[in-house]
Amino acid sequence: MMDASHAAERPLRVVVSGGSIAGLGTGLALHRAGIDVHVFEQDGGAMRSAGAGLVVQPELAALFRPADGATLPTTRCRGRQTLGFDGEFGPLQRMPQQFTSWTAVHATLLQIFPGERYHRGATVERFTRNEHALQVDIGGVGAVTADLLVAADGAQSPLRRTLLPEVQPHYAGYVAWRGTVPERDMPQDILDAFDDVFTFADARSGGHALAYFIPGENLETAPGARQMNWVWYVDANAAARDDLLVTRDGVQRRASLRRGMARQSVVANLKARAVAELHPMFARLIAQTAEPFLQTIVDFAAPRTVFGRTVLVGDAAFIVRPHTAGGAAKAARDAQLLAEALRAPRSEIDRSLDRFQREQLHYGQSLLAYGVQLGRRWARLGPD
Repeated sequence: MMDASHAAERPLRVVVSGGSIAGLGTGLALHRAGIDVHVFEQDGGAMRSAGAGLVVQPELAALFRPADGATLPTTRCRGRQTLGFDGEFGPLQRMPQQFTSWTAVHATLLQIFPGERYHRGATVERFTRNEHALQVDIGGVGAVTADLLVAADGAQSPLRRTLLPEVQPHYAGYVAWRGTVPERDMPQDILDAFDDVFTFADARSGGHALAYFIPGENLETAPGARQMNWVWYVDANAAARDDLLVTRDGVQRRASLRRGMARQSVVANLKARAVAELHPMFARLIAQTAEPFLQTIVDFAAPRTVFGRTVLVGDAAFIVRPHTAGGAAKAARDAQLLAEALRAPRSEIDRSLDRFQREQLHYGQSLLAYGVQLGRRWARLGPD
């Protein structure tokens, strides 16, 4: 067993469970801080995006530096417009914004983070702690000794369920249908209606939809090679949600449907509803979408995020509504805060983690409340 004096001479050893944006972002921030960090991702192949478009917030942009040698692919718009369900176009509001995609962020992080420290097909299964360290059992790898375990394993975090079995996400009463359309497949009049703007569309029965360009399938950002990304928030009680989450193979999903999973009858109903509910241009955009996918909207706030030398980050700690455009930025912020906390002298790490937890809880609770407020004001959906 390694004694405390020897431990103080070496870099901290950190295991990160989860190789999505939160896990890779945490790994990158800790690696830059001189920490001996390894990221373990259970998926053995290329990870599939659970979502599509992202608004680039400052916290997310701060993860990427010119010296990294890799640039995050982004698109831009000059302002916002709102489409009425009766066919009217609202005035353009000058509000430049920058967009990217889950795939682009993840791919860029993979370019930057050292490949020998990223392990696919490796699942953190359990952990125990002795006086000086953690032993982390990882499927496909074996037992690993670490000073800290970071749970960055997503909204359905198995590690969080182990640490906080009594705390569960709360369904907000509505879902987000999502889709992308290659720019090359868009009719010219639809392209003209959506180009260079962040478009919002009111729905006749309440709620809203939005759309903006993101990098293309191969992360291209030039006009003609991009994708149009759209989201439509739709009311669904628990029974309706569960019905939507039955795949075309008859499998009951818990929280989302990836592309190609939704039943054809459900997709046909979605497209017909768009004609009745949304501006004609937006309805046509949805009609152009080959494989819409689905995300249920939930709220989750961990009452604590530090458990000795185990830490929750990203969606494992807080799940906020997409209206905030803050999920990826929150994960990036967690990564930077944790890296700063672990720069403390070894004897001060526990106190530094306490400060990290206080800052993380305050920010996460505020962002979650903001998302609920936006849901009430914009979506006008759900029971809360």
